[in-house]
Amino acid sequence: MRSCQHRLNLERREVGCAEFNRMSFETVPTLQDLVIQNVLCEEDLPIPNLENLPRVLILKLYKEAIMGGYKELIKKMVLSCPLACLHVDYLVKTEYLTALKALRTLLYGLSSLIFNKVHPRKWKLKAIDFRMNQDCPNQWSRAPLGDCSQEATSPKEREKCSQRAAKPRLKIFIEFCPDPLFRALLLTLTEWVMRTRTRRVVRIYWKKLQLDCYYAEYEIRRTVAFYYVRELEVNANLWSLEMMFRFCFLLSKMRNLRVLHFSNMSPHDFTNRSKNRWYSHRYSFQLRKVKNLRELYVNNVFFLCGMLPKILLSRTPLKTLSLRGCPLKEKDLQHLSMCPSTDQLKCLDLSSFRMKGMSPEPLRVLLEKVAHTLETLVLEFCEITETQLNAISPALGHCSQLKTFSFYGNQIPLTALKNLLSHTASLPLEQAKYPAPLEIFDENLGDIWTEINPMKFDQVREELMQLVKDIKPVHDIQIYSCNCILHFKRTDFIA
Repeated sequence: MRSCQHRLNLERREVGCAEFNRMSFETVPTLQDLVIQNVLCEEDLPIPNLENLPRVLILKLYKEAIMGGYKELIKKMVLSCPLACLHVDYLVKTEYLTALKALRTLLYGLSSLIFNKVHPRKWKLKAIDFRMNQDCPNQWSRAPLGDCSQEATSPKEREKCSQRAAKPRLKIFIEFCPDPLFRALLLTLTEWVMRTRTRRVVRIYWKKLQLDCYYAEYEIRRTVAFYYVRELEVNANLWSLEMMFRFCFLLSKMRNLRVLHFSNMSPHDFTNRSKNRWYSHRYSFQLRKVKNLRELYVNNVFFLCGMLPKILLSRTPLKTLSLRGCPLKEKDLQHLSMCPSTDQLKCLDLSSFRMKGMSPEPLRVLLEKVAHTLETLVLEFCEITETQLNAISPALGHCSQLKTFSFYGNQIPLTALKNLLSHTASLPLEQAKYPAPLEIFDENLGDIWTEINPMKFDQVREELMQLVKDIKPVHDIQIYSCNCILHFKRTDFIA
């Protein structure tokens, strides 16, 4: 057995040396290359004192050892690592099988650090960073945690403190990536955390987290430090009531959210009205505790209906508010026009918010309030009538910072469209989408627009062309119908 093991070590050493020495005759190895080559070729010997090596050389040495699969060497190097944070972003950019093999090598070494009965007195490794082009936080360069004042504590307290200091606690930083390699690496990593029962000493830290039924159910729930999450994307398309309840519990831990994307929780999937009302109250109760939210994208969900006054209670100003397809009520719009969190909105999306039969006053007040900050306004398919549009058009004309405006999908006559174009002509818009007027269609049946009448279309186009020549807007105009786009370029009507 010893001879076989010795022969295996010699073969691994020869392969390692051969791989490292595979250079062209024109390339001269640097001093760093020679040092790394010597360490890799003498894996069974004690490693040199890494604290005396430059940081660049240490990182390169770890990379060569991890990618080369030197498990025993990694085990020794992890125990005596002089760095507080080890960057391994190259694993995310490596070929599939090679990356998985290298990750298992790294995890083998980390297991020795966590489960070793005798820990090094001055262990320093606190974090593993998988993020690309990221610098570790400043605190990872400080002295190890757990230092105690020997004078200020009793012998029993000093003993407990020394035990806490000797027990490594590891933070793993990850940046979400949608490709299959990342999912495989994440699965291997989280299985290691769960299998070795290191949840109390190993935590995964995400700034941006994406949750669907698979991630929320298995990979994420027990391994992630949720208070660290800054950006969250949730697709609840296939969620059950049980999943809704579990996510509500997770949401209660995310107190530092800055950006929230939540989509596809339709009342058509959850038809029990009493349970829907219960979840509306539960989700609004948790969301109003998020005090630092800056961007809120909630699209096609039922739990917002009438709940905005209970959710938007913070005075922290929102930059972006997107409520696409949400069954809002008039009191929700009234709250948006009055609450302090919408004072500095830059982006507002109320698409598919049915305003038919509502008062236009709350929307007019809201537009006047954000006139000096609003850059994007989307009011598509809102069923806004001519009377409502005429009421909000003057306020819309005061939005001096508006760059993107989309109003198509609303059924308005030519007179209302002309009035709208006159008020927005002086705005510095880079993209403007308007609906085709009802006059170009043969007949309008409810929400269904019939075929375009060619003669009416030509007549309306001439009237609009004359209008844009008179008002001379400073931006291009795009008028959308169900099957065509009428495009007026400002270069065509400005002399």
